[in-house]
Amino acid sequence: MAVRAKGVDKICLVTDATAGTGLTEGADFRVGETRAVVRDGVGMIADGSALAGSVSTLIQMVRNMVELTGVSLTDAVRMASLNPARALGINSRKGSIEPRKDADLVIFSGNFSVEKTLVGGRVEYEARTT
Repeated sequence: MAVRAKGVDKICLVTDATAGTGLTEGADFRVGETRAVVRDGVGMIADGSALAGSVSTLIQMVRNMVELTGVSLTDAVRMASLNPARALGINSRKGSIEPRKDADLVIFSGNFSVEKTLVGGRVEYEARTT
């Protein structure tokens, strides 16, 4: 498996999520001046001639790593948090839960549904409860 060959510490999960993120199959959106549509789980230029960008969220990328590759949840979260922070040189304040770090957190359920986000320790998003 590629993950084992490369090593968990050398993989970063990223997304170039466009305005189509969260939209349903067939929904229209714009990338700049270009009309695009969600098709087969990706953003496509409306005429189907080219990829317009991702419609995946980072939590979906974490889920994919766990469910499709068998990587542990801990390792997948590291790939989405600490590894990118290290790559950007900001791991002294981002990427893990430690004293004196920024307290940017995502709380999600066992089925990878985002329940709450905190930025700088402040709640910025909280899922509605039914």
